[in-house]
Amino acid sequence: MKKVNRPIGIGSVSLFLVVWTIIWSFNIGEFCLGDRVLNTINLPVYSDGTQGIHYTIFYSYLFLVPALLLAIKYKNNLFAKTGRNLSIFLIVILSISGFFIVI
Repeated sequence: MKKVNRPIGIGSVSLFLVVWTIIWSFNIGEFCLGDRVLNTINLPVYSDGTQGIHYTIFYSYLFLVPALLLAIKYKNNLFAKTGRNLSIFLIVILSISGFFIVI
């Protein structure tokens, strides 16, 4: 098997954006970075005060969609394929979970 050296480039940013999405949207103990940022800029975190639809998850798409687009456009960059696969996975998971919230 031939080893392919891929350059670090704009497509490599896709993996960073996926990791940032995970840090942004998931609770680590009682701490959620996205919730803190939204509270700081006076945007609601939940649709009904402290419960309901968790808006932080929807803001995650602001990171995942660019990650996917960068990975597709610059597919020959290092980590672009990993970023693409992970962003697709998270978009599907978040979309499915969002569907069940609405029902």
